[in-house]
Amino acid sequence: MRHKGWLALVGIAVAVVALPAIRHSTDFPMFYLIFLSGILFWTAQSTSWNILSGYSGYFSFGQGAFFGVGVYTMAVLFGRQGINWWVAALAAGLAAMLLGLAIGTIAFRLRSLRGEIFALLTLAIPFILASLARLSKAIDGGQGIVIPVPEAPSFLSQFQEFVFVVSGVVALFALTVAYVMQHTRYGWALFAIRDDEDVAEGLGVPTFFHKMIAIGVTGLIAGISGAVAALQLGFVSVEGTFNLDVPLFVIVMSVLGGRGHWAGPMVGAVYVYTLQNRLASGGFEGWSLIVLGALLVLVMLLAPEGLMAGFRRRPWLSAGIFIVIFLGLWLLGITSDPVTALALALGVTAVIAFIPGGGDRSTSSLVDSGEPQEHHAPVGDEPTDERAEVGRPLLVAENVVMTFGGVRALRGVSMRIHEGELVGLVGPNGSGKTTLVNLISGAFPPTSGSISLDGTGIVGARPHRVAHLGIARTYQIPRPFTSLTVRDNVAMAIMFGREPLGLDASRRAASEYLDLVGMGGRADAFPGEINLHQRQLLEMARAIATRPSLLLLDEALAGLNPVEIDNAVDVVRRIRASGVSIVLVEHLLRVVNQLATRIVVLDQGLELAEGEPAVVMRDPAVVKAYLGRQADAAGD
Repeated sequence: MRHKGWLALVGIAVAVVALPAIRHSTDFPMFYLIFLSGILFWTAQSTSWNILSGYSGYFSFGQGAFFGVGVYTMAVLFGRQGINWWVAALAAGLAAMLLGLAIGTIAFRLRSLRGEIFALLTLAIPFILASLARLSKAIDGGQGIVIPVPEAPSFLSQFQEFVFVVSGVVALFALTVAYVMQHTRYGWALFAIRDDEDVAEGLGVPTFFHKMIAIGVTGLIAGISGAVAALQLGFVSVEGTFNLDVPLFVIVMSVLGGRGHWAGPMVGAVYVYTLQNRLASGGFEGWSLIVLGALLVLVMLLAPEGLMAGFRRRPWLSAGIFIVIFLGLWLLGITSDPVTALALALGVTAVIAFIPGGGDRSTSSLVDSGEPQEHHAPVGDEPTDERAEVGRPLLVAENVVMTFGGVRALRGVSMRIHEGELVGLVGPNGSGKTTLVNLISGAFPPTSGSISLDGTGIVGARPHRVAHLGIARTYQIPRPFTSLTVRDNVAMAIMFGREPLGLDASRRAASEYLDLVGMGGRADAFPGEINLHQRQLLEMARAIATRPSLLLLDEALAGLNPVEIDNAVDVVRRIRASGVSIVLVEHLLRVVNQLATRIVVLDQGLELAEGEPAVVMRDPAVVKAYLGRQADAAGD
């Protein structure tokens, strides 16, 4: 349905170009052009905020800073220095973008600056800039700056037509960027970051790079939009610029319209600005924040995904009702004010869109029975003969030490994994198994020691670089991207894996990996609609979709019933048969005994034993530390 998005963008572009011309040949009042200019301004601002905060989940209060930098760059360069207004507008965008990149360089490199800490950091920026502008006479000095009216092109007879066209160009640019990002790997990387940044990084997504793109684009659009707003204002002051109005309103507009869709902020801008206008015209301007707050609470309770989600569930009904009510009220003379007709049509459309029965985002995925497609013979008590040939060393870990404060989780562990091996990594709880997996996958560097993959050292490498070198992993508790379907979870891994493909090609290729794990019939389901076993299989499919040479399975059978264990074991065998070496962290020793070519036992951060399963399982030290003497007696 992408063509619908492009048609909408083309329609907006035509309206921006045509309305000034139509006004010259009709009695189209200037008030409505000013009203539409306001919607276009807020569309640009809220869309720019949504690219960072909606797409990536980094909730920001810094929009006022980007807007303010744009306003004052235009005021100083055009208002004081007399530089051409469009040069000043571009400079405003670049200045705000540089501010965003500076913030990102600091905030995005520190894991501690996430969530509410990032929000508080960005909240402080506008106040810092306000103080600088007030103290510096080169910027403002507390006196404010008068901005002259720029010379408009000859085909635009009045200044407000000029503002409308320029605001339309900026809004169209913002919407186009948001649309393109949503339908390419750049936007999908941000969606993955929003759902689970650490998992995204482990699948090969260079999260820092994509977050920097997002905050840079946010600053660029907000700065240019602020510069255009400065032209319309004619006079700017610190108090009127660096306040919380812009950040609060863009948040309300984006959340109300829907942060998960490129058009959501635009929808929110239309609703909020129209409501504000009608309240002001009715003498209730002081009630606007109360009404907006109540409306936002209502929408969050009834439709937490925003208005756009409801409209997408019933697109034709929503569009039809809006057109009929708007044209009926206006053209039939029921109201002579098209803005009033617009407000009533918007209200009724919102109500209709959320009447129960509007469909579900994942209805098509519910036709499947909910069980994996294949089940195979249960695991027997004796080791199988399916031993792939073991090749050269693939992973080499030497004397790896990991301390957390005063706790030594690993105390000089050395391990080698060869091509074609399936190595079982076992040990009591707290023995250091998951810590070792985290170190191998690059989640954090060891305190000392070396780890190399195929001769390349990976200590200190970011997880996405480790993934590109050929290591993939699963998690003890499945961590799917909850906003993406099963198919799109796997497609994400393909897009950013060792052999990356485009979005469409990745979604097609995802079927191969889902079929391998028996999840092809649940491709269109969302993670919240599948059970634990299926989420574990999804973890495996997503991991192998990066095309790794080494797969780390961290307790992939935990919490499963016997039938599900049998199926998961068969999937692991098929993955290994495809040529992937595997490290299996597992507490079910019978399963490890059947699958592993070799077992490594850890205890209290040390390697206790290593060798063939049959030999290791009878080692007295292993029996004492892990199985216990009673189990040893029972085994005899």
